[in-house]
Amino acid sequence: MSFSIVALTPSGIVFAADSRQTYRNSAGAARTGSDNAAKLLKFTDKCAVVIAGRGSFSDAKGIVKNTGWFVDEFRKSLKNKSSMPVKALAQQLNDYLSRVYIEPEEFRLKAQLEEELNASGRVKVAFQRRQGTVIPYTYEGEGKEQEGHYVMETIEFIVAGYDADGVGRAYFVRVPEDPADVLSRTTEVGGHLSIGQNDVMLRIIKGWSQEMFNLPSIAEAKTRDVDVLAEANKMEFIFNWGVMSLQDAIDFCAAMMRVTVAVYQYSDGTYLRPGGASSVGGAVDIATISAEESFQWVERKESKVPEA
Repeated sequence: MSFSIVALTPSGIVFAADSRQTYRNSAGAARTGSDNAAKLLKFTDKCAVVIAGRGSFSDAKGIVKNTGWFVDEFRKSLKNKSSMPVKALAQQLNDYLSRVYIEPEEFRLKAQLEEELNASGRVKVAFQRRQGTVIPYTYEGEGKEQEGHYVMETIEFIVAGYDADGVGRAYFVRVPEDPADVLSRTTEVGGHLSIGQNDVMLRIIKGWSQEMFNLPSIAEAKTRDVDVLAEANKMEFIFNWGVMSLQDAIDFCAAMMRVTVAVYQYSDGTYLRPGGASSVGGAVDIATISAEESFQWVERKESKVPEA
């Protein structure tokens, strides 16, 4: 699944990403495929991207390749990318990944779903228009028409960099949904965005994670019209991003990466949701961009012969 962070301060932008790539084998078990996957990629001297989610998929020839490989192919194909606004670049990457991953995967899944439904006696399967990553369908079973849906595994990314006006901007995208301003950050205000297995970070900063909404007590509170989210957000730590230096942002990202890797290494899920694979790990890559300085690696994994 991965874990990636982008932090913005008036001093610049910091990118951080782990290197673990997991997959499910033919038996359905989660496995670590690599601890050296590339999830932080440079686009231009003033723009870069971090990725999470689906770690690999097939190209047009049916050969399985890392998501990072596809993102780099997109980079190579771009023209006038140095002058392209950050949001436009995020939109083009979204369009590209929708074309090379979402559309072929939707076709494959529909064929697989229809075969599985028919094998279990559910016939007359009809698919409706995909809604984001949700594939809705109807079928006939037990003598009546019934409804179902399938949620596709997808790719998340954050594109960040500096525009011509000298302002750094970052956009979160969950393919195939378009980049939205509500899910963006700027160096003028500062802030951070994270993708992938960010539940540990959310627990630290916000004091809660999405699992909270599966608790019976929370469900009961919502029936009494309690604004649970507004109440929970009162526990969030306050960060003064406007006074943080670029080094402060590097330290912040490194700390969040270290604690997330450690928790996933030693924990076995939560009491609410036990089990799960250690899906964050490997080397941590960190890079920076500022208004004055181009893309620079702070920490980067290198090819080497492993110690005996």
